[in-house]
Amino acid sequence: MDLTDLLRFEKLPNQKSKHRLDCTQSTQSYQPLEIQKNKKGEQFLYVQHFTDHIKAARQRKGDTTITSGAGIHITSVFQADVNSGVAYGDMKGTTDLLMFVFTNFSREADGRIKDGATVEIFVARGKKFNKNTIGNLFLDGELNAEIETLRNKAAAKS
Repeated sequence: MDLTDLLRFEKLPNQKSKHRLDCTQSTQSYQPLEIQKNKKGEQFLYVQHFTDHIKAARQRKGDTTITSGAGIHITSVFQADVNSGVAYGDMKGTTDLLMFVFTNFSREADGRIKDGATVEIFVARGKKFNKNTIGNLFLDGELNAEIETLRNKAAAKS
């Protein structure tokens, strides 16, 4: 099994923050993200776009960054496929690959993420250096059974 864990984050209605998504489901098995909580014990992420400028002689940077509710940088996000909403990143300080599925994800004119947007984070432990292979399997539907198993296993957060 390539995919081991799942966390689902959603933009809840009437939030003050433009970029905040709250954890609504999780397999509760991936400690590096499960422990990323604020002082109130809330588990959420901020999803922000980098500014659009390119500098010569620099390594590739992601279009998006994800930080925890505790203010800790988790990963930069790179699009695997422009049309599917699938992207990838890695968990800082580990060899774990993160596969992202962005659903109904759009922004308003002021940059606010629209209500109802979701981000599912699928973890492939120890697969950071296999991002192209895992990404292709993911996009080709070869991991659909694993995805459904994790979705069914994920418990709702209270």
